[in-house]
Amino acid sequence: MDQIISNRPTRVLLNPTDRVQIVNASLSQLDQDFSLIVDVLNVSNVAVSNFVFSVNFYDEFSKPLFDGASFSFSAPDAIVEPHQLYYFKPFPLDERFHIARQIDIGIQSAVFDDTTESLYQSSDQSYYELPIISLEKHQEMKDYIAPDCITYGENLKTSWRCICGSTNLRAEFECGHCHRNKFYVLNTLTKPLIDQKISAALNPVAEETPAPPKEKPQLSSENMLQKLRGQTLDTMKFRTKKDIFFFVLVLILASLLLLLTHTQFKTTNLYKNYQLKKADELIEADELAEAKILYQNLSDHAPEDLASRQESLDSLIESKAHFEMGLSVLDAKDPFVALNHFTKVLPEDGLRYNEAHEHIANLESKILSTAQEYLDQNQIDQALDLLHRLLNTLPNSAEGLNLLDQILEIDTISPAQRARLNEIKEKEKEKERLSQPLSSEDKKRAELSEKASDLLHSFQLVNEDHANLRKGPSLDAEILLSLPKNSNVYIYETVIEKTDRIWCHVEAQSPQGDLSQGWISSRVLENKAD
Repeated sequence: MDQIISNRPTRVLLNPTDRVQIVNASLSQLDQDFSLIVDVLNVSNVAVSNFVFSVNFYDEFSKPLFDGASFSFSAPDAIVEPHQLYYFKPFPLDERFHIARQIDIGIQSAVFDDTTESLYQSSDQSYYELPIISLEKHQEMKDYIAPDCITYGENLKTSWRCICGSTNLRAEFECGHCHRNKFYVLNTLTKPLIDQKISAALNPVAEETPAPPKEKPQLSSENMLQKLRGQTLDTMKFRTKKDIFFFVLVLILASLLLLLTHTQFKTTNLYKNYQLKKADELIEADELAEAKILYQNLSDHAPEDLASRQESLDSLIESKAHFEMGLSVLDAKDPFVALNHFTKVLPEDGLRYNEAHEHIANLESKILSTAQEYLDQNQIDQALDLLHRLLNTLPNSAEGLNLLDQILEIDTISPAQRARLNEIKEKEKEKERLSQPLSSEDKKRAELSEKASDLLHSFQLVNEDHANLRKGPSLDAEILLSLPKNSNVYIYETVIEKTDRIWCHVEAQSPQGDLSQGWISSRVLENKAD
């Protein structure tokens, strides 16, 4: 009698996320015993024990036996270690089951070392058909394909099966047990390709006439099963662990070498220039956030102009944010909110600057039209409110200033309104003046003024010998005495002479302790703390 007598594929109830999976189950005739054979694969990191299997039996026509009743088979003494393929002792079946030719099987319960008893819910599982593979074919697959090969690679409806027997989710690109690549398995280790490889290995093409094959010794079904399982549990288990160790070691060394090479490459100008060029392309494509990430990644080995580039990019990001915020409130009741955002769009923001100014022109026209309507209705204060807000946001609004001049020419406006108009115009003139670039003389005077303010009410030291203390703040003033170097002075008052020097009215103490008052140039003083 055949070793495996199931004439229809076994259906296994499982979920690809199950930590223990049934990878083989069949009805077999082992010499005199009709038995149920079950193999499981533990893909978890903990040991599992106390298995209970639920089995339904069918005849050769797939008709349920025993009115579809389920039978439980227990293995209380079996302990399946982490990442182990485990073969249960055959479960003997009595005469009632001898007409069975197909089974449905699932794990009913099991106990994991890290938890209490785990009950499997059939509602979370689906039926998967296992291919019928004879014991002889199993042996050939182990000899010629891989020591852990127990089935064919197969692309299933919502998952895929690896040759080690593990069923994995379709989204997983690596087997959860043996870590084989999904595409490698499905492209090279399916049933036709495995059969082809075994056939080629058993029948090699040779130039000379091959010697007749030696007859294989005939083994009993039970001996065949023991041989098959014994090899897997002993030889294959050792070889697989050794292979995995060397594979992991090589992978770690390769990763370290790659990391070191990449780290060194990141310090080169070639890498920096490439990243900067890529950032420029991202900025041109308006992908500013991605460009900012590239700049941040360069911060450990920064190019010379990275700080200025980051500053320019930050300004562009802020400009873009103001433009988008302006668009979001464009139809709001108060037009000044959008107007304020659009005025902050930078000229460097070429993608948005022109459009922003089109919106500014439209909003300005809308505000001026409303102000004109107020004037036509003699609502002077309301018109002034609008113009005041407009000129605060757009100081150079020519039409706004012209409308102010028109209001000034109205005879009926009150003195308070006229005063307010003049105040607005003066503020606009002051803003315009401040917006003009300073001349070199103005800049120098501003610097002297700031320095004079800092000197006021401070202690200083004379840094030259024979520094002149004068009666007044002028080089023409009478010299009262000459102060030696390191004399202490306290500054009461400062006066700026044109844009040349700062005169300080001081109380001076010589190194001998004598006190005097007079004027001295700041050029011969230095901060006492320095």
